[in-house]
Amino acid sequence: MLTGLLGRLGFAARPDGELQLRGIRNPDGSLRWVWPAGERQPLFLAFYNATTWKARLFSRAVRLAFTCRLQGLLFPVLPGRYEAVARPGWLPGSFALFTGTPGPNRKAVCCAPDAQGRRVFAKLALGPEAEAKIAREAAVLARPRPAALRAVPLPQLLASAPGLLVQTDVQPVRATRSATLELPHRAYLCATAAAARRLPLAATGFWHTVHHQVADLLNLPDTRLPVGLRRHLATLLAGLSPQQQLGFGFAHGDFTPWNCWVAPGHDDATPGHLALYDLEFATEQAPVLYDLFHFQVQQGLLVERLAPALIRDRALALAAQIDPGLSGAEVRLAWHLYLLHQISSGLLLYHAQAEWHTQVQWLLAGWLGLVNLELAATEPHRRLVLAELLDALPGRGGVVLKLRAADAYELRPTSDVDALLPRAAARATARFLRRHPLVRAATVRTQAHMLSVDCHLHDDTFLAVDLLHEVERKTLRLLAAPAVLAEARTVAPGVPVPSLAHDFAYTWLFYWLNDSSVPAGHLWHFEQQPAEQQRALLDNLRRDYGLSFGSLAEAAEFDAALLPALQRAVQRQPGNGWLQRGRRALAYGWHTLASHFRPQGMLITFSGVDGAGKSTVIEHVRHGLEKQWRKRVVVIRHRPSVLPILSAWKYGKTGAEQRAVQSLPHQGQNQSQLSSLVRFAYYYLDYVVGQAVVWLQHTRRGHIVLYDRYYFDFINDSRRSNLRLPEGLTRSLYRFVHKPRLNFFLYADAAEILRRKQEMPAADITLLTRKYQDLFRQLGSRYRHSRYIPIRNHDLDATLSTISTYIRQEIQ
Repeated sequence: MLTGLLGRLGFAARPDGELQLRGIRNPDGSLRWVWPAGERQPLFLAFYNATTWKARLFSRAVRLAFTCRLQGLLFPVLPGRYEAVARPGWLPGSFALFTGTPGPNRKAVCCAPDAQGRRVFAKLALGPEAEAKIAREAAVLARPRPAALRAVPLPQLLASAPGLLVQTDVQPVRATRSATLELPHRAYLCATAAAARRLPLAATGFWHTVHHQVADLLNLPDTRLPVGLRRHLATLLAGLSPQQQLGFGFAHGDFTPWNCWVAPGHDDATPGHLALYDLEFATEQAPVLYDLFHFQVQQGLLVERLAPALIRDRALALAAQIDPGLSGAEVRLAWHLYLLHQISSGLLLYHAQAEWHTQVQWLLAGWLGLVNLELAATEPHRRLVLAELLDALPGRGGVVLKLRAADAYELRPTSDVDALLPRAAARATARFLRRHPLVRAATVRTQAHMLSVDCHLHDDTFLAVDLLHEVERKTLRLLAAPAVLAEARTVAPGVPVPSLAHDFAYTWLFYWLNDSSVPAGHLWHFEQQPAEQQRALLDNLRRDYGLSFGSLAEAAEFDAALLPALQRAVQRQPGNGWLQRGRRALAYGWHTLASHFRPQGMLITFSGVDGAGKSTVIEHVRHGLEKQWRKRVVVIRHRPSVLPILSAWKYGKTGAEQRAVQSLPHQGQNQSQLSSLVRFAYYYLDYVVGQAVVWLQHTRRGHIVLYDRYYFDFINDSRRSNLRLPEGLTRSLYRFVHKPRLNFFLYADAAEILRRKQEMPAADITLLTRKYQDLFRQLGSRYRHSRYIPIRNHDLDATLSTISTYIRQEIQ
């Protein structure tokens, strides 16, 4: 390509040519800037955007090297020699050449002094799309300026031809590029806002362009473009009415720190002025504030690498300053239109671009983040975060495991996401989820082979993500993760998944090594494959594990007799040597031990007289915690039951349980305080010892324990346990019993309780209800680290909503 570019500048390759070049390369090794080896000035810095401290440091170092004539040490001579054969008139002497950014709009830019010593810039199109852009810029420079640009210096058009545009340098004396909006920037933006003309959206070509571009994106048959971003653009567009009105006027179209110069004023009374160049995207019918938004988004995503939420906040805050006459709704409309136009234009460009540089990935992720922030008020947050997660997977080199849904972007609310990524990418994804603006709180659990992230979202939805970096179970490696990632394939709608062979092997091993049959949903997925592929899957099982089956259904059915042979076969697989298994055993043991010391579990108690609705409420709470919050839930009746029922010593465990079920509460005949004291001591010992067992088995492992009744019954309703004890004794001993985080007392009117269950007189129900309320009020004032909440359970939905609010506060 370099030889062709030099040919357009009038140079031909000659072994004995006088011209040699130096240059600076891109990270991928391709040339970025080139200049004559004998050049005494770093003319190529005219292309460099020195707005960050690193960029300014590089620029100063280069200038110092040229001043000291040390450029030869930093920039060696490139291979090849060239001879001037037919230089164009605008290139009389030295030059510097920027080879362009890859893509359909790629063009080279040549900077050179003219015969009078003034710098000129020539753009050389490297494709038909770039040629059209150059022609458009030439037209903009040739026609009369709009009112908003009359005080803004622009380049002067010197020459134009198909694929060529030559213009003057527009850099004022002592001008610099600025990464922030200075007074000259603001003056230009205020002028364009003031000149805007109010129009209905449907009356503008801009609106129709956006509609066509978004429709084209949705209709692309085969593309690498992320699905979530394209879909969410369509959702954002559908929320706008073509009858809405907004100001439209001139916009530079690519208003960024690297496309304008800020000249200082002559004194404190003059604020300086702005000079613009690169007007190939200029338009006279853009939504108001378009240039302001573009400046913030491009600088934020490509240079400062800011979070989308911060970019959005900055942009909207500046918009209120630049055009205070706009309402908040109009500012948001202008912001939405900018996003729709800029992102759809960029996506169509990248669809046609063969190779994507790193900045493309930055833009894709940032754009989706910005769009999702706008949809957060109307769309489920789980759906939005899921789209960002899936869209980022190809760029992070990951795959979705055990994907059975027809559309991964529309998973059921109870479905988790399992993904396999390289270790560093898994960690980066976990950080992304923890910092996501739609995530209220995220819990990350580290295991030997994976990171588990529980995301509690601001709209009270939940997303559980397992980020595997190794395909392992305890000490065994099931599959080689690099091979799984290397052989990944893409399924509709654009989601990377393992190959069919890896998918089946992982699924089958996962369930068989956990002593379980492959669930019907997974089996159905593989049985839908062509017969020859099903046979290949069975052949793989025979080849790799020495197990033969007649069909996938037979292979799916767990057979305990075959398990030892399977375990031995897996141990013989590469990567499962005794040293490697030993290392995994240590890692697995360490993380298992550490899981006992993560304070993620919780105890919740439910108290109330019989008929208050505890069982129904507990069942709903249990189901919600398991399905919505992905928590393991353990329900305990009344006490930890580390010690057996007293009658089990006489009737055996089974007989004692049957007698307990058949006997009614409050019907015990025990009148002896000594007997009651002995029985209570036994139960109390169960609480004291049992709370340690429950802590080790459940609470410290992140489980949630629901108590159907708790110690409070011994204080207020000891008769229910066939005890006759002073209330003061049982109340005083509560101080040594574990205090659960949440304690709910469910109550209702006596008439309502009697309608549900007739086990106690109305007077006793009323008395117990009052005693529980008094007890909870006293305990709540004494034990600040626990919450004691009475709830009138007259409406199940209201009760569950209240309980869910308290649980959510504690979980998050």
